[in-house]
Amino acid sequence: MSGRPSASTTELCGLIAFAAAAVFVALAAPLVAIVAVCVTAAAVAAILSIRSIRWAWSIYFFALCANGLQVTVGGFTLRPEYLATPLFLVALHAYADREPGARTRSPFAVGLIIGSVGVVAVGLTSSVLFAPDTAASLRMAVQLITALIVVVPMTQVALDHGFVVRSGTAILSTISAFSVLSFLIDPSTRVDGLAFEYNIMGCLCAGWIGVIYFFADDRTVVTPRVLLLAAPIPVALVLTSTRAAWIALAIIAVCVMGRSARTYPVTIVSSLLAFTVGLAYLHDVYYRVGDTDTFLWRVVHVIDTESGTGAYRLQLWNTAIDQIATRDWSAAIGTGFNSFSQFNPVDPTNVGAAYLSSMWLTLIYDVGFFGFAFFVVLAVSLILGVRQKKHALPLFVALAICTSVTNVIWFAFPWVFMALTVTARRKESSSPPSGTDGRGPSRPRQRRRHRVSVIA
Repeated sequence: MSGRPSASTTELCGLIAFAAAAVFVALAAPLVAIVAVCVTAAAVAAILSIRSIRWAWSIYFFALCANGLQVTVGGFTLRPEYLATPLFLVALHAYADREPGARTRSPFAVGLIIGSVGVVAVGLTSSVLFAPDTAASLRMAVQLITALIVVVPMTQVALDHGFVVRSGTAILSTISAFSVLSFLIDPSTRVDGLAFEYNIMGCLCAGWIGVIYFFADDRTVVTPRVLLLAAPIPVALVLTSTRAAWIALAIIAVCVMGRSARTYPVTIVSSLLAFTVGLAYLHDVYYRVGDTDTFLWRVVHVIDTESGTGAYRLQLWNTAIDQIATRDWSAAIGTGFNSFSQFNPVDPTNVGAAYLSSMWLTLIYDVGFFGFAFFVVLAVSLILGVRQKKHALPLFVALAICTSVTNVIWFAFPWVFMALTVTARRKESSSPPSGTDGRGPSRPRQRRRHRVSVIA
């Protein structure tokens, strides 16, 4: 019997030595250990993403949901989107090279490019010329570019929508479930998940529910398991106490009722009756809810511009309109990205810088009427690229409502959600129609045409 150690023993000793060295480095230099872990995780994520578009999408979608995670390096705030976006773009390119059939052509890609490039170009120009803090505006430009740069590539590559919806629902549902559990432990908080803040979380949930609604007609994409898996998402949305997201959810619910009216008439009628009773109760307690910081007050005052945050937002909107009206030719190109807080460093509550919550006003304020025109080109190109517009309408309306009171233009998730509806059209149009092989009509079809010509 040899006295040499076996291979397994040698590997075990090596593993123990490596673990001991790792623990020593972590204790002696924790920053170095954190950097090493991050670099290793990034390398593993990059390898997995390039090899599999499913890994790439899952990592990217998690980054979209985790927009509240951030670290400041040299005065610049880094979010997961900044790292995941270039990785996802490379993965899309690699996937398209491996699967040439996944490549698609969108006739509205030119409009998407002109609109997005135009908005960024006008914003960069006004940021350099007029923004009080050019560096801060340019940092916001980087965030907007990160959000927009993925739109055109996503409309040029058809993904597996079944996996996209299933994995996205699983990720957001897991985050929502943990957030709801956290709320149950401490009901005094508002659910925000991993988002930047609870209003963003509400918009994120409303948008993804709109995506699920869009694909709901395809039973291979939205299966009963997906619907069951998605259950925590609307619960988390409600617990964000974001009233705009509540309205968006209600609109989607009405669309669901309209789509299911023939199949489930009793359920729809019962739901409408329950909703009517609920409205009657809210009307009864409207003037008896005193604390403006409670969940019930927000439900009762779901649309209120005379008190609370509604009055606060309206006051800032009026301020923005007054400042836009007093501008000279700079109104054409605005005063730079996120410049409202720079011109108004103190808000009416004297707590911090003013925040212009409406995306529509923010666009006119930041990039002027020229930039807003480019944004319209971008939005219209996205809408025109959708084949089943009536199914995409709840998603677009939900995002429009949410962005009216919370500006999410800087984040990638609304753009990605809308782009998914465009890729659905491209995938359908790129496949050969039924009864053909992709080269022309099948023989039975040709025979029918021949018979018609003879009869004629």
